[in-house]
Amino acid sequence: MMRVVAPLASACLLALTLATAASAQAPARRTGADRQSVVHLAYVLGEAHALRRLCAGPTDATWYGHMQRLLAEEATDEVSRRQLVESFNAGFAFSQAEFATCGPRSQAAEHAVAEQGRVLAQQLASGGDE
Repeated sequence: MMRVVAPLASACLLALTLATAASAQAPARRTGADRQSVVHLAYVLGEAHALRRLCAGPTDATWYGHMQRLLAEEATDEVSRRQLVESFNAGFAFSQAEFATCGPRSQAAEHAVAEQGRVLAQQLASGGDE
């Protein structure tokens, strides 16, 4: 699985880094649509975290670490932090309920989720214009 997902994960991580770098300039100025995209990205990171742990093991914290960075950049107050954490947890719970074991279906789901995260992160990095 790591061979299939690794290029997409790398692209998603790059885009997420760009998004957080862009947001570091002024996260409080996000528009409503961009803010919703950040919340959705947190959900996608939660999904990816649950899916990756299926195959990489319960101690893998790759996507969790990226969520921590997203919180550091985007949680401008306790309300926004709570919203992002709840979204991450909802994504995690969804994937955990859908997939019990590592296999082709869960690997394909991680691939799809990584692509979705990449697109969201790129949109945020470019100011939501894509």
